[in-house]
Amino acid sequence: MTLPLVSIAIPAYRHAHFIEACLASVCAQTYPELEIVVLDDGSPDDTYEVAKRFLEAHGDRFRRIVVERHENRGVSANSNACIAACQGEWVHLLGSDDLLYPEKVAHIQQAIADWQTPGLALVHADADFVNEHGQPVQRSSLLPRPAVGPQTDAYRWIFMGRHSIFNPTVALHRESFLAIGGFDPKLALEDIDCWLRLSAHHAIARIPEVLASYRKHPGNTLRRRVRMLAAQFFTFAKFVETHPQLIADEDIRQQFRKNVWRFWRRIRKRKPWLLPTVLAARWRARRKTPKAEDYRRFGSMLDEVAS
Repeated sequence: MTLPLVSIAIPAYRHAHFIEACLASVCAQTYPELEIVVLDDGSPDDTYEVAKRFLEAHGDRFRRIVVERHENRGVSANSNACIAACQGEWVHLLGSDDLLYPEKVAHIQQAIADWQTPGLALVHADADFVNEHGQPVQRSSLLPRPAVGPQTDAYRWIFMGRHSIFNPTVALHRESFLAIGGFDPKLALEDIDCWLRLSAHHAIARIPEVLASYRKHPGNTLRRRVRMLAAQFFTFAKFVETHPQLIADEDIRQQFRKNVWRFWRRIRKRKPWLLPTVLAARWRARRKTPKAEDYRRFGSMLDEVAS
């Protein structure tokens, strides 16, 4: 039986020191029928040259190879173009500094075939975390994880922040991804926004196996944490505005109160006079469901702190 073509999409940027190991982990996949699409987003280093040289030396491993370089357009636009250039029904998205376990594609594709779930649009697995030297630092299986198998309401736990989807473990149904518009270039947390929108219309499934390594880089500064929290507020604002009936009011109130308190923990040393604003917002959220503009208000205040 001929296996279906499966795509590996690698939107690459400034990872000349990591991309060869990334590509080697793709070559080591036990699933035979692969294509690989690498789009370099105008890296200032040798990312494109390293990728091109490696894939030219391993051309017989893939049914189809695309490796191109273009002017920088940002991670969302580059990822969208990378996935659009693929030809497989399923696309495994991989950061150019991350790594796959050899059975990653095979196990996910077998699970998809076994489930036969109509409308399945995303499959993810567990991951380990490695540092810039490739040394393991943590396993996601030690963290709270969502249920195994397909779910039609995954947007609930994504919105509530109860679990994470680790990007190098993800496989996307290409047509479903493109149908919702792909990643939103206007948002910094383009992945969470996309998973929320996908799960609002499609099933999402998890395999309880560690199938990829996510590389963690140093530099988790306070400013970066502030910006990430601001991005979460803007992402949730978009979702409650575009999908007002999906999340229960009590869940929105609970999630908003939690994130407003995280807001306070991030800014209390720099703007202690905002404590009354924080307490008032948390009190109001117990009685009235926050709206998109409430999320955006706190996101904008965090942006000011981070600027």
